[in-house]
Amino acid sequence: MTYFFRYCIFVSIILSYAPSSSFCYSSEQEQVTHQDTIGNDTTAVFRDTAAVSGVDTVITYTCKDSIIYSLSTKTMSLFSNGEISYQKMRLQSERIDINWTTSTLHAHGVPDMSDTTQKKFKGTPTMNDAGEAYQGHELDYNFQSKKGKIHLAQTEMDQGYYHGEEIKKIDKDVLFVAHGRYTTCDLPEPHYYFSSPKMKVILQDKVVSEPVYFYIADVPVFALPFGVFPNKGGRRSGIIAPAYGEDGSRGRFLRHLGYYWAMSDHMDMNLRTDLFTKGGWAVFSDLRYALRYYFSGSLSGEYKRMHSGEQSDPRRTEEESYRLNLIHNQDIDPTTRMNVNFTFTSNNSYLNTIDLRQALDQSIFSNATLSKYWEGTPNSISLNIARRQNLIDGSIEETLPSLSFNHSQSFPFRSKRISFDDGSGISWYEMIGIGYSANAINSRSKINRQISNIKLTIDGRDTLQTVEDFERNRRQSVTQNVSINIAPKLGYVTLSPSMSYRDERTFYDNEIPRQQSTDSSLIFVNEKDAQRAGYLSSGLSASTKLYGIFQPGIFGIAALRHTVTPNLSFSYQKQIIGEDRAGKQMFMSLNIGNVFEMKTSSEKSQDGGEPEKIQLLNLGAGISYNFSADSLNFSPIGMNYRTSVGSLFDVGGDASFDLYSLVQVSPFESRRVNKFLINEEGRLARLTNFRISLSTSLSGEKSQSKSPKTTGDTLQVHQPQSGYTGLYQDEEPDFSIPWRLSLSLDYSENKVPPSRSRSSNVRGNLEFNLTENWKFSMSGGYDIVNREIVVPNINISRDLHCWIMNFSWVPMGTYRYYQLEIRVKAPQLQDVKVTKSGSERGIY
Repeated sequence: MTYFFRYCIFVSIILSYAPSSSFCYSSEQEQVTHQDTIGNDTTAVFRDTAAVSGVDTVITYTCKDSIIYSLSTKTMSLFSNGEISYQKMRLQSERIDINWTTSTLHAHGVPDMSDTTQKKFKGTPTMNDAGEAYQGHELDYNFQSKKGKIHLAQTEMDQGYYHGEEIKKIDKDVLFVAHGRYTTCDLPEPHYYFSSPKMKVILQDKVVSEPVYFYIADVPVFALPFGVFPNKGGRRSGIIAPAYGEDGSRGRFLRHLGYYWAMSDHMDMNLRTDLFTKGGWAVFSDLRYALRYYFSGSLSGEYKRMHSGEQSDPRRTEEESYRLNLIHNQDIDPTTRMNVNFTFTSNNSYLNTIDLRQALDQSIFSNATLSKYWEGTPNSISLNIARRQNLIDGSIEETLPSLSFNHSQSFPFRSKRISFDDGSGISWYEMIGIGYSANAINSRSKINRQISNIKLTIDGRDTLQTVEDFERNRRQSVTQNVSINIAPKLGYVTLSPSMSYRDERTFYDNEIPRQQSTDSSLIFVNEKDAQRAGYLSSGLSASTKLYGIFQPGIFGIAALRHTVTPNLSFSYQKQIIGEDRAGKQMFMSLNIGNVFEMKTSSEKSQDGGEPEKIQLLNLGAGISYNFSADSLNFSPIGMNYRTSVGSLFDVGGDASFDLYSLVQVSPFESRRVNKFLINEEGRLARLTNFRISLSTSLSGEKSQSKSPKTTGDTLQVHQPQSGYTGLYQDEEPDFSIPWRLSLSLDYSENKVPPSRSRSSNVRGNLEFNLTENWKFSMSGGYDIVNREIVVPNINISRDLHCWIMNFSWVPMGTYRYYQLEIRVKAPQLQDVKVTKSGSERGIY
């Protein structure tokens, strides 16, 4: 009845003004202005809402020209930029026709009169349905069934574009596409696409095609009987497409063939394999998990069985290796944290790896730490397990575990009132600080030992050989340290007396290989021992600051300031418990720090603002005197320096100078003697070691238009959407930086004979955009002393719009190799790629 009365009201109003059954209507009774002057547009906006039979909500429509109702046919037409809004659907088109009886609409564009070919149309339909955009030549839609059809259509969903002669929406989440194309290239003529006569699109799930053809530049490359493509953001399970190729020593191969399993929003896993027709096989697996703000981690493993040569080849080699890595980081509560990074690997794993960084590793360090501190107190505790494995000789050092407690400096005699930073109002006894620490360690080691001329019996014969075996050591120790200090200020000088006591208890259990003196055979000797030592230490230090200021007032320099920080300290240590083998130790040290700074005048500062402060040079020097030594009491003078030349260069280094003469006692040995150099040769000191380092880094201004887009992920911020990193895990090139250059020069020299030596290396990295889409990157170094090139690396990247090409090449050295990959940029199609790699070692 509501619908009937509404139309009766419409008729009664219109019949009094309109001469026919076709009319123009404005429900808001806006003033409609018609201008007949040629060259002016007739513009009016019409809005209305209608309750249509079978439609459960309001339909809102607008247009710029006119809305024509036909009462006899119950139809309506919108002219010029019509727009329909219904629930989550919004439609825009130059012409929209609606049939209220059938609850359907038809939208289409109109011919573009400026086009002489009469083939172009303007105002073609564009529909957005719940965030999904559709474009086409014509569109039909049913309000009740929410089904539609688009002719010569295009739609974009999750960085993917679908083209089709017809797109039918048969359900809110299901589309059928006739003679469709799918691509992630946003050009009108895409660089590549998948084509199929029949496509079924399940929104936020997948696209099924039967059959499917792959085109590059409109040229068919291959065909498949069917294809399934992802159609949703985030991670998803699926087969990992392999890289294939041929290796000179291991034959044809498939690399990284496997499956990726997205278990949940917080966990995923992949399993991959490498298969070689002549070289063996390998399996890899990675498990990742994360719960934001709480914990994250991964478990990765690999196992390889590789060989080279035929079964009958006497030079055939077979290698078996494994590698396991565990990473876990967790904030148990605001004051407790756990960090684990453990790696277990066979000693030969670095010899047979596809990762150049792993191949250059000579040792593996693993560590796990559980730490806690008590808020509002100086107390903290940590539990640590550590393991270091030498991949060259197989030596292993383990800490299983170590427990540390630390009570940082506290002031037991200080009242709870707030003290001033300068110490005013604090009594001398309130400055007394007490600290305590305890550390318990259980360690064991397996150290490689080579013992020559061991008499062994082989096949009934005695022979002398070099035997490689391991010395196994176990050690438990408990160390406690308590300290008392005070830092009163006497005028401009700060005095810091201190006293500490360190108690050490150590238990040894060693198994050492030894050669018998009687028959030179090898035996293992077990040695056990327990020791305790107590050390009492005391010290006194005095420090101050001296300032010198010079105001030249020329060349824009307002002032030059020189800050001198001298520190004189005295320390005494005596072993009061246990066998005192070293005796008392008494030292005095002098260290002087110098800081040179410059302040510019306000007229020379940028934009006439605040004066600029520039640090010119940091220079430090120090020397100590050993009262306990019977000779050579002075230590070498140590010096260090650091400066920056504007923002261009950083310069730093150190040097040491000896006050004593040097005598060469043999061609292979030199010895310091207790004679001052100034008395013997008339000079204060001789240079023993010197090091200098220069570095610079320059880059062009970053282009915002070419800045890379990054998206977050629950498991890993920069992880690809599939959750699998791919064959090559290098970072994507940044085309937004036109050029970048970094250079460093290191020079060091040891001038103590006979082991005089020099080393000098130049290292650099240069990357630049040859054009907007070509990026070159070169890195490497040169050993000036040995005249050798150090690990050169060349990378070339080409931005191919929707594709990207990466080429990496190490032209020389033990690990020379090359890698070439051309792949689709879109993360949902990262397995669409072409790869090629090679190496003389046969591992790439």
